Amino acid sequence: MMAWSGWRVWSAPASVDRSPRPAPVVLSTLPNAEWSKLFFGQHRPDLALADLVVLEAYVLGYIAAARKVDRAASQAFIPYAWVAFAGLLNAE
Repeated sequence: MMAWSGWRVWSAPASVDRSPRPAPVVLSTLPNAEWSKLFFGQHRPDLALADLVVLEAYVLGYIAAARKVDRAASQAFIPYAWVAFAGLLNAE
């Protein structure tokens, strides 16, 4: 759904609200991948939690920005906000 959402925003007609590149979708994959390395690989739940905060900011920022361009694309990204719940589990 992330890829579909990014594609819809990227392929939407040019406008003031649409960036010419799908940077928020791509950027959200970086902290997503880093979390596993921090939490499981390095056993650093403190850094992993900070990483999740960054990831959640990307997710919420993308949802808000995508909504201005394509409502369906924005709604497709909403399940990715599970990161907030993952943060609670991480904190415990």
